Order: sequence, then C-alpha cells, then structure tokens
Amino acid sequence: RPTVSDSLYVLRSQCKRSEIRLNVTAQAGRSEVFDKAPLVDTAFIVYDMRTEECKQFNGNLGCSLLDEIHCYSDRDQVSFPLVLANSGLRLSPTLRKPGHELRDRVYINENDVPTLHISKRSCHWYYNSFDRCVSPEGEEVGDSIDNENGAEEKKEVPRVAVIVAGTFQRFMFKSTLNRLIKRIAKTMDVDYYVSLTTAEAKSYRSGSGYADHLQTDPSLPRRKFDDNINIEEYLRQSMCKNARIGALQIQESIDIDSEPKLKARREKALADNPNEDPDLMFPVIDNRSTDIARRTANGNRNLLRMHFAIQNLWKSALKWEAEEGFKYDYVFFLRDDTFWLEKFNILKMTKKKGDIFVPSCDARNPPMDPNELCDHILISRRNSADLFGNYYSTLFQIDIRGCMDHLPKKLTSDGKRGCNSEMLLKWVTEEQSISVTKVGQGEVPMQRSANVKLPDGTNVRCFHKFCQSKAASLWSTYGFKRCQAIHWNLLFEDPEDFSFRSVLRFFYMKTIIGTWNLTYERRITQKYR
Repeated sequence: RPTVSDSLYVLRSQCKRSEIRLNVTAQAGRSEVFDKAPLVDTAFIVYDMRTEECKQFNGNLGCSLLDEIHCYSDRDQVSFPLVLANSGLRLSPTLRKPGHELRDRVYINENDVPTLHISKRSCHWYYNSFDRCVSPEGEEVGDSIDNENGAEEKKEVPRVAVIVAGTFQRFMFKSTLNRLIKRIAKTMDVDYYVSLTTAEAKSYRSGSGYADHLQTDPSLPRRKFDDNINIEEYLRQSMCKNARIGALQIQESIDIDSEPKLKARREKALADNPNEDPDLMFPVIDNRSTDIARRTANGNRNLLRMHFAIQNLWKSALKWEAEEGFKYDYVFFLRDDTFWLEKFNILKMTKKKGDIFVPSCDARNPPMDPNELCDHILISRRNSADLFGNYYSTLFQIDIRGCMDHLPKKLTSDGKRGCNSEMLLKWVTEEQSISVTKVGQGEVPMQRSANVKLPDGTNVRCFHKFCQSKAASLWSTYGFKRCQAIHWNLLFEDPEDFSFRSVLRFFYMKTIIGTWNLTYERRITQKYR
C-alpha cells in the first residue's frame, strides 16, 4: 500500500537480522521472536509508574523500542517482538496452558514479578468489543483460568455468529441489521463476520434481462477511498450497538487461483481435457450446451470464491472462540443478497430439533427436486458448524461423481449434468449424517434479492431466487416481485423513444413496478395531451 513505507523485502530483511542478532538458528529465532513474543499494536499503552522497578523497566523498554524502530524499521508491530525477546522476560508459567495461546499474555522477570501484560486481540478498538476486556476490580488475568479449572461460573447468554460472504454489489445490509441481528441481540450475543469483494464478477445469469444492470444497494455509502475505509466505518458504526465485529474484509477480489487444492485440481483437469475450461466440471457439472457450459464455469468460480471466503471467516471465528474460551451456540451462514422481509424469531428456532435448519422451499415454482436441499440460508448448531465453515475444503473431499451417479438418468442428460449446489448440499449432509430440519419460509422470512438500476436512475428490488413453503409460509412479499416476472425488455429500451411501445413502458413502470421518472412523465404527457 502507498501509505506503508516498508516493502516486503525490508520486512523480511528485518526479520532475518533479528535471527542473527539473537544469535540462534533461523528456526529457533523465528520461534523465539514471533511465537513467544507476539506482534502488537503500540497505539495504546498503559504504563504503571508507581514503583521504581516499574519506572526503570518502562524507561528501558521505551528506549529499546525507539532504538529498534529508528535503526531498523518504522514498523513498530514488527520491532516489538525483538525488543521483548531481548528484555529477559518470559511468559508466566500459569498461562502456559493448551488452548490459551490467543488470550492475555503476562510476562514475568527473573524474580517472577509480573512485568508486562499484552491483552488479547479482541480488546483492540478494531473489534468494537472493549467490554470483553473489563474485569471486576482486583481480578487478575489468571483468575479466569482458575475458574475454568473448577470454580463455578455464571451462566452466559447464548452466542451467535453471523457469517456473510459475497460481493459488495449484491450486498444487502440494512434488512439483516434491523430484522435479523437486532432481533437476535435482544436475547443473545452476536458476532458479525463479513467478507465482500468490489471487483465485477460474471454472474451465472449474465446476459439475462436484469443481471447486467445490477447495482449496489442505494442505502449503502459510495466508495470514497481505494481501501474502502468509509464503507468499513459505516458497517462498524451501524453494527456496534447490536453486535461485535468478528471480521470485516472488503477487498477487490478473492484469490482462489493460487489456492493449492484448486490449483492441483485445475492442472489435472487441463491435462485430461486441454481444450476445456478447467472449472467446468467442479464442483457443479452441467455441459448440456455451450452457453450452459460457459455459465456453469463462471458459476463454479463464484461458488468457490464464496466458500473460500466463508472458510477464511470461519478461521477467524475459531480464533475468537479460542481466545475468549467459549463456543458459539448457533452459526448463521448467509448469502450476500439476503433480504429480510420480516423480523426473525430465533427463540422459535432454538426449540426445534436438528443439527442444521434450512428453508423447506416445498412450495417453490418450479418445485425443488427431491435430491435438493435449499442453500439460500443455513443455520447450524455449533456441533455441525465446522463442516459448513470449512465447506470449501469439504467440496474437494466429497465424491462429485458419486453424487451425479445417485441422480436419475433422465436428470443427468446422459452424463452431461451432475449435482447442482443444492444437490451437493444434500449429498454432503447425508454422507456426514447431519440431522436436517426444514423450516417454513415464514420462520426464515427472507428472499435472495437484487437491486436493478433502471434507465432513469431509479432502483427496483426484486427476488432473483424465490422460496415459499406449504406450512408456516411467508404470508406477504410486501409488493416485491420475482425478477423473472418483470418485462425487462420494456424497461431497458431507448429512453428517448416516444413510440406507442415506449408509452406502454411508461405505464408499465408506473403501475406494475411502482416507479417512474417524473421528467419522463411530463414529456410523455405533453406529447400525447
């Protein structure tokens, strides 16, 4: 980044010099500096100056850190571990416990006196969760560990992780905040994990009447800076009173091309079929026509990017669990285009049995195949969440062809079509003996939606994936329509055309879609007055 002065080469050189200056082997040096002495953010330091011993240590620490930065690097996060490694301090033996590597670290001197306290990462302002770091007056860091070894603790409220991955262009935020997270936060603690990309990606339905006219949700702020900082701050500020930010990643794209498992799989695919798109047959197979094959390859890449992003978010969630010493009770896996129409009631869900909860979607038109399981949203209890948090890796382990062979011959079109994403989900849950509970759409009142920009600049939101159930159905769509039911050819014709068909378009926009451009209305009215 242009705002960071040190290059990767300089940082590597600094680390190499650290190994030499510690006079240890390279491997031991890395372990000594970067394992035992963690990277820190020195923007917030509290000095205890009440004793001469503390004053002396604080003075030496400050001088050593400034000297290290001045002589070798201006990246204080990298400089600090070497200073700590050379300080003579060691990690307190009472904190050397398996599973506590990510929690508070207290270092003691040669007289076993606690001298330096490095707080856990979730205390950083970045996570909007400073309340995690405030302990009762007089309580020491080791007290919480002692409690885990036998002392009775106060029962905590249930914990929920909400995980969202996809593109910023399709991202629906406000309904998730107002109708999902705020509702859950009334009775449970919520952590929010989100990964979004800003680069344009070819959608599976690219070339359809509306897919090439998608736009970012008008309620979200526009991107002002290359690093998307204004968008990040908006999401943090919007979320802070209701949920903690577990991870927030907004980047141009998700790099799956260098991921080892996919790279190896693509190399084998090209070796077997040199003239074929290496992503055509994984994980979804559909080669019924040239156009379908092209769309399937694009769809596979999008699917893999999404699950790879989810897997990285899940790693962050696991670190947070390890750091805080808890386990989530429920994990929500959402698509980026999830639009909530009504408030979600999690207490109804908790009374149901099952490992995971998905929409039944049994009143969909066209109907779901018996081999499919709706993947629009997946709510998992913690005991089964690892499977879906690591679903990217799971896809490389399952028998894709076995799923295809399980389908009726008529459906596979003589081997040209395999399992789609919803068939793969059902195949995985059955192979892993996951107990699936199908719920009514009224119990998960959401639809996968799209924001479409019309020629006059107005926005139309429609359902590009629609689910309905026979029992506990969603009683209203609140005026929103299915994208496939809208006559987009009428809406995207030449706005300067005042033919009869154009007048028809005007009335269609006004009476069916519910939106129109006032200037255009005046011009039409004047022409045909």
